[in-house]
Amino acid sequence: MSDDTDVFDAHGAAKYLRLNPQTIRRLARNDEIPAFKVGGSWRFKKATLDRWAESQHARPRRRTILVVDDEATVRDVLARALEVDGFRVLTAPGGAEGLEVLRREVPDLVILDLRMPGMDGPTMLQEIRRGWGTIPVVILTGYPESELMNRALEYSPITLLAKPAAAEKIAATVKGILWVRQGREDAR
Repeated sequence: MSDDTDVFDAHGAAKYLRLNPQTIRRLARNDEIPAFKVGGSWRFKKATLDRWAESQHARPRRRTILVVDDEATVRDVLARALEVDGFRVLTAPGGAEGLEVLRREVPDLVILDLRMPGMDGPTMLQEIRRGWGTIPVVILTGYPESELMNRALEYSPITLLAKPAAAEKIAATVKGILWVRQGREDAR
């Protein structure tokens, strides 16, 4: 007979699995993680989460990258280069659209242009830090020594790459950041 201590809500499941609560909810909505609803809230059985997590280690999760840049060519080139390296890529043409993507799905890393019409990169970065904490962000800009860059630095940590940067260099940077981050998570 089980008791209530082996059933988690979304926050408890996220903490237990070391994932973002938004990611847990998305996985539940998409039937990608075993869950059930009680009164409109997701619930997760510990034993079922253990089996699910074990199966995920046997089958590595495909990392998701969000590319936010107002230049369609930049988005397309980066998406192709990152997909060749096995990443799943989401794109957005500006800061407001990028935040909409983030509200639906939390990526493993964001590549962000600084100078965009509407919501600029530093403003989006501020919103990322406010709502999603420490998601790794790579700033890709043609203006590394600008007031926009100074504003972005207020929301560190970030990684800076100056445009033009070869797609292969960007992909290697992304892989390095995620490799280091995975090592830190594994060490916990």
